[in-house]
Amino acid sequence: MVCRRLRPPARQRGIAIITALLVVMLAATVASYLLAQQAESLTRVQRATERAQLGLHATTTLEWARSALVVQQKNSTYVALSQPWAQGLVARPIDTAVATGLLRDAQSKFNINNLVGADGKRREPDVDAFSRLLKILKLDPNIATAVVDWIDRDDDVSALGGAENNYYWSQAGYGAANRPISQVEELLRVKGIDENTLRKLSPFVTALPTPNGERTRININTTSIEILQALFADVPAEQLIETIRVRELPFIDAKDIAARRKQLPAAIVEMFLDTKSRYFEAALAITGQYSQIRQVALLQLQAGGAGASSIAWPAIIWVKENG
Repeated sequence: MVCRRLRPPARQRGIAIITALLVVMLAATVASYLLAQQAESLTRVQRATERAQLGLHATTTLEWARSALVVQQKNSTYVALSQPWAQGLVARPIDTAVATGLLRDAQSKFNINNLVGADGKRREPDVDAFSRLLKILKLDPNIATAVVDWIDRDDDVSALGGAENNYYWSQAGYGAANRPISQVEELLRVKGIDENTLRKLSPFVTALPTPNGERTRININTTSIEILQALFADVPAEQLIETIRVRELPFIDAKDIAARRKQLPAAIVEMFLDTKSRYFEAALAITGQYSQIRQVALLQLQAGGAGASSIAWPAIIWVKENG
């Protein structure tokens, strides 16, 4: 008797083939997922390693900015936009990254810490100028008083539009600073200032130290027409525009300003303007293959100037990373 091996039905063979295909597809999916996870993990490690390296390059680039200011101090007693420091750092490779940078004269802007004097009280000429600047920028002029109350030492509202601890504790859950502002972003905590307001203000205001309440003057060689309009309310706009134009030949000192711009009231020039600057902002960007580091630093020039035997490198007041 011959035994014959029975073949499985065609349907069973089809199910077996489909099952095998599903197993293969599942294995391929799992393998692809694991490979993707591994690739992502490697990319994260690469980015973290690169970012750490970019941080070191940012330190090197900041040193470039400081060295440019030392050269500026050695070569000139005044500060102007035609000088090498203002031309920026041409993109240059550092290992596998590219570094760029730009120096800006912080004293081209209105220092909001000037709003309060050495006695801790509002300084009226500066408050008036800041109020006019706010109007020029189509912002609420009462913000000037709100900033005064945020900075001054007392707990009394100084004028209409101001705010002190009672307002801030009830509305925001914190009190007024009652001290100078260190960075302009702090203005977002002040009554009447939101992100849109700060965006309009930022090109024209800064927050610089005022040792012993001394006013930080604005550099006529680098400032904007808006700032000049805020300072010289009674001078025709065409005269202020002409002031911007003629500074292509920079103003050397206060006597030079008085001689060449007799249209500007001498008392206001003496109170607010200068041709020198001690504070600069350095904006840096270090770009790698996977990421970028952007930093802004406030630098302060040290004692010394043109002709000095030695000049200390600028002090770093603060550094912040914004990307």
